[in-house]
Amino acid sequence: MLAWSSLACGQQLLTPAASPEGPPSAPMTLDAAAVPPTAIPTATPTTLSEFEGIALRSHPQLRSAMAAVEQARGQAVQARLYPNPVLSGGSPQISGADSQWYGFATQELVTAGKLRLAQQAALRGVQKAEYELIRARFDVLTGVRDDFYTLLVAQRRLEIFKLLLDIASRSYRIGQELARAGEESRADVLFWSIERDRAEVRYRNASVYVDAGRRRLAASIGLPRADIDQVDADLFMPLPDFELKALQEAVVRNNSLPRAAAAEVARAQWATERAVVQPIPNITLLGGYQRQVDLPPDDQGLVELMVEVPLFNRNQGNIRTTRAEIATARADLRDIELTLAETTANTVAIYRTAQRQTRWFEEYILPKARETVSVTQLLYSQGEITFLNLLEAQRILNQTELEYVQAQEDRWRAAVEIANLLQLPSFPPTPNDPGGFVLPEEDEQGQPLPPPIEQIPAP
Repeated sequence: MLAWSSLACGQQLLTPAASPEGPPSAPMTLDAAAVPPTAIPTATPTTLSEFEGIALRSHPQLRSAMAAVEQARGQAVQARLYPNPVLSGGSPQISGADSQWYGFATQELVTAGKLRLAQQAALRGVQKAEYELIRARFDVLTGVRDDFYTLLVAQRRLEIFKLLLDIASRSYRIGQELARAGEESRADVLFWSIERDRAEVRYRNASVYVDAGRRRLAASIGLPRADIDQVDADLFMPLPDFELKALQEAVVRNNSLPRAAAAEVARAQWATERAVVQPIPNITLLGGYQRQVDLPPDDQGLVELMVEVPLFNRNQGNIRTTRAEIATARADLRDIELTLAETTANTVAIYRTAQRQTRWFEEYILPKARETVSVTQLLYSQGEITFLNLLEAQRILNQTELEYVQAQEDRWRAAVEIANLLQLPSFPPTPNDPGGFVLPEEDEQGQPLPPPIEQIPAP
């Protein structure tokens, strides 16, 4: 497994400085070599955690983001390096009694802390790249989780369509037997034949979605040629609910997008400080030695001091540009926070709707549909209804099962998005996650049920 302890949710990253006066933050330790080379897994994965582990080791998006961090670190190192000295030597007259030889050394002395300010701005660029690496990690995990549960739902749909096909085929065979016995008409047999053909088409189409889902999941883990069979997870396990306001606050607090934007604000602030001191001239110091070959020889020492005079160019344009960058970065930070809050509200609405719908299917709709089939089977065995009535009851049950599975898919996809917004390292979410709580039970009128009465043991 990868060493992601410092990247799990951005919790251990240093918050970028709010103003240029703050102390510099040391960049995180992250070795790009920690990711092993891409390889086809030796065993076929089946669980979500196995797929996530492969994706974190294999996905090129993470490699690109890690390379971007290393690039930013290199820029931060380069920003603090002092200018190299310049050595020169020569002769204005090579030979003769008046020949001369000289050697000089020139060094630029950087003033006003320009290198320190430049490195501070570059370090904020490192922080931004590290937050973007966190974002890339959860982009990969979100893709894997979404494709995993989409495939899990497709597998369940395939099972239901297989059951529908079995029912339709059995009904067609029974209809043929009844028609030969003179108890059913040719029209009834044709109707059952159409139902069988429709069920077979739906079953074949569902198998196509399963195959496509496997290929999408293989691509999302970064190994598009990997073989994937059945995935294993509990599609019907209960999930917590989320309080919207608390969840919005937690998303803005934990998500790496606002933190990357805050790092950009800090970088622009340091860049402005660097632009302000740019007109303060550096000092170029020259020292040298010159020897004139004569009788007697003439030795000379030379010293020269050079300073650029900021008469016309006082870096006015760059100062205005960097100040505008601060305003832009602050506006982008606010826009990201608003977008996250809006996305969270929309996702929670879908999640709550799907949660309630699945609970109603489990507690009310599916039990009634199953009871209807049981009663219809009993009445059919007693000869009180026709086989067509039994077929209709079975179709309603299976259609209800399909709608239930669709609600499960909506629920899981919304849960994946909530985990993405919160940047949860583990999935599925739990009531202990920010904003999470256990959803109270409701009656058929949608009213919360009272808590169970505590049973007091008899003395």
